[in-house]
Amino acid sequence: MPASNRLGGDLGCQFGNLLNHTNVAMSALAVGQARAAYDYAREYAKEREAFGEPIASRQAIAFILANMAIEIDATRLMTWEAAWKLDQGRDATREAYLARMQADQMVMNVTDGAVQVLGGHGYVKEHPVEMWLRNGRGFGTLTGLAMI
Repeated sequence: MPASNRLGGDLGCQFGNLLNHTNVAMSALAVGQARAAYDYAREYAKEREAFGEPIASRQAIAFILANMAIEIDATRLMTWEAAWKLDQGRDATREAYLARMQADQMVMNVTDGAVQVLGGHGYVKEHPVEMWLRNGRGFGTLTGLAMI
């Protein structure tokens, strides 16, 4: 194949750098999706009443929401660190990879937690958490592609 037909032309493509940027972008996307699911579940828990009080006041629901918030913030910080290193022109291979692996697990945990908070309503299409859970599964599926 002639060099002019290569991705990146005669200079070629810096695949590692492209992969790092992709991992950071996918991590950020997972954080955003998880944050939407968390916010929705938190608001639902504040409004939904059972036994005369909001379900958010129940310890089991509060623990689920707290764990969701911890995972989101930890992943967001990992993603920011990787993005900062890329912006500085430094090698962020390790940070980008770790952020992506954490994000893939986190988005599944958080979106599943959102469905659990909503209970039976978590499976109803009128609530977006069921869609976020289905979409969250895709992040882990795409991980194999990010490691090629």
